Amino acid sequence: MKSIKYIFITLAILASGCTDDWLELEPVGQKLEINFYQTEEDIYQGLIAAYSMLQPKYFSGWSSYYFLANFPSDDSEVVGGGPGDRPEYHAIGEFTMLPTNSAVLQLWRRNYYGIYRANVVIENADPSASQASKQYIAEAKFLRAYYYFQLVQFFGDVPLITGNLTQDEYDQPRKPVKQVFSQIISDLESAIPNMELSYPQTYRATKGAAQSLLGKIYLYMASPYYYQNYNFNLSQAEYYQLAADQFETVILSAQYDLEPVYDNIWRYEYEHGVESIFEIEYANIERGGDWGNGRVNGGNIDVQMSGPRSITSDTLLAGWGFDMVTQDLIAAYNAQGDTERRDGTAYGEAFLASIGAGTPEQNPGYTGYFCKKRATWKHITWNSNAEWNYETNERVIRYADVLLMMSEAILGGAAGNADYYFNLVRERAGLDPIAGVTMDDIKTERRLELAMEGFRYFDLVRWGDAATVLGPKGFVAGKHEVFPIPQEEIVNSNNALTQNPNY
Repeated sequence: MKSIKYIFITLAILASGCTDDWLELEPVGQKLEINFYQTEEDIYQGLIAAYSMLQPKYFSGWSSYYFLANFPSDDSEVVGGGPGDRPEYHAIGEFTMLPTNSAVLQLWRRNYYGIYRANVVIENADPSASQASKQYIAEAKFLRAYYYFQLVQFFGDVPLITGNLTQDEYDQPRKPVKQVFSQIISDLESAIPNMELSYPQTYRATKGAAQSLLGKIYLYMASPYYYQNYNFNLSQAEYYQLAADQFETVILSAQYDLEPVYDNIWRYEYEHGVESIFEIEYANIERGGDWGNGRVNGGNIDVQMSGPRSITSDTLLAGWGFDMVTQDLIAAYNAQGDTERRDGTAYGEAFLASIGAGTPEQNPGYTGYFCKKRATWKHITWNSNAEWNYETNERVIRYADVLLMMSEAILGGAAGNADYYFNLVRERAGLDPIAGVTMDDIKTERRLELAMEGFRYFDLVRWGDAATVLGPKGFVAGKHEVFPIPQEEIVNSNNALTQNPNY
């Protein structure tokens, strides 16, 4: 069992028909939210509750933030049991998602649940009480920044909520991306001085995580799609330099390095390894599926979703076959002679035969390749009824990503040697270095290095390449750079929310 805690605050229910005095008594031995945050330990528990919203990938509907980021890319094919199996996911992969898509709705809500919990910590913690309280506020601001970055990537303009709302403030309109980015930057700049380089609790966000995220925000602001559409204040070159400044600080901290063997990065025993800057923690919990409310689970159900269907093996457990690796991605690895990263990213029928797993079920869209980064290894779940119980962490920020972003920022105009940072990543894969790195080299290298990690679709959008690369999948320029605003949330806001164009 991993170290992350699970916080449950139970509301007291008074049921009595006696007197008004009885009804006015405060509950004995119970803590309500209105009187909960009295001690430093209470604040810490509230912070853990804010962290816990990183985990859910299923609420009362399918909602994996990773799948919704990966399925639209040219790396992934949505297969499962066929088009009728989780049609909301097939719609994401085919760019036919509607404002009524249930997975999009739950993605929206997951991030705002997390923002609400982070806001509670920020509002209730006393920064003058102790250094620990300052750290808790800093981590809550990191989490709020992370959740808002997710929302901007998926939806563009979104409501910006930084405190508790009164009832007459519930119907919040969308705020421009520029304003949301400004809040994210403010949160991260405020957080970084009060964060540590490391913590005994490995799930906690560090100074390096916040600096990496801030650098990524600046890189996005400099990228063609964002810079051309959102009227930022500085020049592209200035944003690239701001990004590089943050990445350089992370690099010079000497806290991180490349894992020597690429295939080891996603192994259970290498979680929180030398390359990991921020991970979402998952736990091997002895419980079955909670189909009514997946928020209460600590396991990574995306592993189950990704495994091959209808196999039997002592090495791999059967999964549901959704997030299959495209043959186009395999061809991209082969074109570069990149066998190390190919074999660390995907496995196929030859591997299944070698472990005696048999032939997997092959439904429409079947590619022959499964995601190794979310392999259904038998040893990382407590029994064969694995649906909710995989302990595989999500590597959200890793050092190779920072090195490649640093190289990209230098190509954009920041000071430095782009070849140096680029080739550190390339040489780890056993490939020859490149002199005079170009933006096309960066684009290829990011795909091969970060494949099936949920970055590709967002990279294509920010570079302005999505219509060209993803057009065959159904991507329409001027529409699919963002997802639809959930119709149910528009209704809940009394139409204060507006819909994205062309949905």
